[in-house]
Amino acid sequence: MPKFFSTKFFRRASNLLLIIAILALLALAIFVHYHKILGLDVFLSRDLQSEGDTTSRQTLFFDFFYAVSFFGKTFIAAIMVFLVAFGFWCLNYWRESIFCLLSTIAVAVNSGIKLLVDRPRPTDGIVRVINRQMDASFPSGHVVFYTVFFGFLIAAMFYTKKIPRWLRIAIIVISLCLIISVSFSRVYLGAHWTTDVVAGYLEGFILLTILLHFYFSRMPKD
Repeated sequence: MPKFFSTKFFRRASNLLLIIAILALLALAIFVHYHKILGLDVFLSRDLQSEGDTTSRQTLFFDFFYAVSFFGKTFIAAIMVFLVAFGFWCLNYWRESIFCLLSTIAVAVNSGIKLLVDRPRPTDGIVRVINRQMDASFPSGHVVFYTVFFGFLIAAMFYTKKIPRWLRIAIIVISLCLIISVSFSRVYLGAHWTTDVVAGYLEGFILLTILLHFYFSRMPKD
């Protein structure tokens, strides 16, 4: 394991953040279970959607945010994970390949939380629904998947020296941009409330922390 990640300070800090994230996610899940529609959520959704107040801007916003969410579609995400894992495998990064595939566990965990909280999606009568979804809303599956999968990619790029430096930097930058922008994408498209994406980041952070714990604990020693 890298020395930085083996320090007592880092372990204690990460454990504390993990506990805080778990408690925050639990509290938010209970709250939205009994309060399906929040005034703040409605205000934030309408405010973001009002940014596309002309036809040209609506087209631009839609194209950008739709493209951001594209990688979270079930079929596309499955292909992407498989191709990335296969790429790691071809470069003899077997651990990275396996952990890349393990990142998909986040989807199953999120599905279980969705069923428990059972929060309905935004509706046309309240906000503009551009990307209609049928399953439960809380937490955002896109945000969870992006945080865990692309978050793991960012971490892996620091230890995959066979990959050209420029490509590793590009992957880190693109991954960060996707993790950040997917939250705005889901709200703008009317697929989620802001509290859904906040919960998605909390859950994603929890799952990514656990995944990276096992990843770094099995890191070959220099």
